[in-house]
Amino acid sequence: MIKLPEKIRRTLERIVTELRVRENIYGIGLFGSWSRGDAASSSDVDLFIFDKSDFPCEYVERTEINGLFIDLDHVPRKWVQGPIPPEIDQKLYEMQILYDRDWALTSTKLLMAKSYASPERVDIRTETHVVEADIYLSRATSAFSREDFCSAYLFVGLALENILKVLVEIALEPFSNSRFLETLEASTAKFGMQNLFSEFLEVTRLREASNESVKEKLKLFKNIWDEMQTTTKQNMQTLNSVHFRVKTRLNYYLNPAFLQGTIMRANSLIENEKFSEASHYLSDTLINTLENYMWLKSSIEKVKIDCTTLIRSLKSLEEKNPKNYDRIIDFLNLNNIDKSSADQTINKTREIILKIRGDRKVLIKKHLIKT
Repeated sequence: MIKLPEKIRRTLERIVTELRVRENIYGIGLFGSWSRGDAASSSDVDLFIFDKSDFPCEYVERTEINGLFIDLDHVPRKWVQGPIPPEIDQKLYEMQILYDRDWALTSTKLLMAKSYASPERVDIRTETHVVEADIYLSRATSAFSREDFCSAYLFVGLALENILKVLVEIALEPFSNSRFLETLEASTAKFGMQNLFSEFLEVTRLREASNESVKEKLKLFKNIWDEMQTTTKQNMQTLNSVHFRVKTRLNYYLNPAFLQGTIMRANSLIENEKFSEASHYLSDTLINTLENYMWLKSSIEKVKIDCTTLIRSLKSLEEKNPKNYDRIIDFLNLNNIDKSSADQTINKTREIILKIRGDRKVLIKKHLIKT
């Protein structure tokens, strides 16, 4: 059990006291950096909320208490009544249980403690990353064929990131939004594949990150966020009518407390001269926000968007606000993407995906099966 700072411990006691009286709350657990013991002063507090309410998928709420940013990650209780979804494996594995009404959360955690590092469970988790990589590569190829080279370049970077998550899983390294590069570098080194880490930095242009460029990126992030939040606040009726996942994610990402926490964490990375890490953290956050914002904007404008040609669709949606579109293109480093650079990157990423797909089960057997 990790000993928590007094301020966090008292805040958690207050939250648990308030939540445990709700009929729908069956369990509460602390996960993330504070549970693992690798938190920084700027790290938020992640709480797993075992919720019996009838909602279709996991969702997160952000709140601020006593100067702490708290993420309440609501997970449907029904998820543990069948096969456990792999996306909550790490949360269960590293969790400190704070409240458990009927021992169901404790039982699930004990089960995950036994199976988390097993070859069978790692195989399940890595397979999900392979599928995601294939989906993004397919989108990149389709966007390229339709001459939307910016979308092709964006998607191919996401395809590469997802396939490299396979190595992180097999290395049994924890995922963290603001420490992804650190974890990926350690994982590729473990398997003697440091060249793949270098390839990722090149494809995503993260190697070019500097103190000045990341500070400028942070300014752009805030300007883009302000525009998205203003549009959302002006269209709350439409927001309430969109898909549950889109609505809950926008409520989370466009919460002022989320922006404050993001700026604080990015500044902490910059102060520690982790410029590439800060750039990746901000880009990952904006892309997740942008995808959901575009679904809302398409509902507002009553037009369909094409996920394959995402950037082209964005330009159409932001026709009345071209300045914001230009900011997003600058932020994502999508200026001067031509056919040749997109084609080369797609081919390079396809080779890496094929290699890791071919090596995946061999790596699992070699590093996780005890002889």
